Amino acid sequence: MNSKVKAIFFTFTAVIAITMIACNKSGGAASGGGSKSFNSAEELKAYLDKQAVNGPDKSINISMAINDTMLKSVADVVKSANKYVSLNISGNALTAIPDEAFRGCDTLSAITIPNSVTSIGRSAFSSCTSLASVNIPDSITSIEGWAFSSCSNLASVIIPTSITSIGEAVFYDCARLTSVTIPASVTSIGNTAFGRCSGLTSVKFEGRIASDNFADYNVFGSTFPGDLRTKYLAGGIGTYTTKNPGTDPTWTKQ
Repeated sequence: MNSKVKAIFFTFTAVIAITMIACNKSGGAASGGGSKSFNSAEELKAYLDKQAVNGPDKSINISMAINDTMLKSVADVVKSANKYVSLNISGNALTAIPDEAFRGCDTLSAITIPNSVTSIGRSAFSSCTSLASVNIPDSITSIEGWAFSSCSNLASVIIPTSITSIGEAVFYDCARLTSVTIPASVTSIGNTAFGRCSGLTSVKFEGRIASDNFADYNVFGSTFPGDLRTKYLAGGIGTYTTKNPGTDPTWTKQ
């Protein structure tokens, strides 16, 4: 091998080595890079147990294609890991998020729900205090009561047009939720569905909801803070805003 060939060979080898080192440094899930993928709850637990304590701004990105049988064990691992996790459960085998599946999981910072899921159970994400945003897929046809209640950091939610009813206290006590659009497909809203959402400043109604299907008040409070129900029933479709959000705001139709 002559000197020119040797130089080319060593240069090429060095480039490969540098590239491999760079890839290894940039791809870690805990550093905010690409997701780590696992096939079982046992694999996930073994990985999370080895990770350093983190914060919600440095969530570990996890991707798993799971079925209905696996969901509980995966949720239990995430609840007990004491590490902030952004969970992508994309795939086509999962059909439902069952009752209380992630209830009280205060280290779940984000979740991607696959289009195969058609229902979200009662209290499924209740008290997930680090959950900041939820994008509910169009495949969802029902959300049971208290599903996202007391998600104190939930600031953004998209309700798809596949939803026909918003159940009892679904978003109760989501104090950081600032705006929401109720699609025309929704024909009923349950008791305290948005009760104690003290940060709400804008609600858009795209369809009509009869007074009999628009819950008024129960022991937990009103369906929306303040006089929004009364203003909507009088004013109909449109966007309603308030400049004084809190427990008893006054709403105005725009």
